[in-house]
Amino acid sequence: MDNSIDISQLRQFLDSTQDDWNYITPKALNEALKRGTPLFLLDIRKPQDFANGHIPSSINIFWLDLLKEENLAKLPRDQKIIIICYVGHTASQALVLLSLLGYHSAVLKFGMGVPPDPDCPVAGWLQFNFITET
Repeated sequence: MDNSIDISQLRQFLDSTQDDWNYITPKALNEALKRGTPLFLLDIRKPQDFANGHIPSSINIFWLDLLKEENLAKLPRDQKIIIICYVGHTASQALVLLSLLGYHSAVLKFGMGVPPDPDCPVAGWLQFNFITET
């Protein structure tokens, strides 16, 4: 399998990004699951964190193992993949990889809402009251 990528593939990925930036909110995902929307839920957190709680029907493939042939073979090409991680950052990286390989995917915005490092709460620049300019 040839997985080489050229700049035109990268441009195509950026050009195909919709206004939602390939995210789905937790509320929208919950509603979609209640309606029975066919989605493939891919949780890319560490196996021990997955074992401590995950969205029903999701499967776990640790993100660093995602591109192994046996793991790619588990992913559907005919169904939207929702990528789930801790707070959304790692899932966003996985989204780019899978998109460039031709998978249709989106990221659960804010992930499971639990940072992988308990000493680093989810907070951005503004929550720390750092200087901004207007």
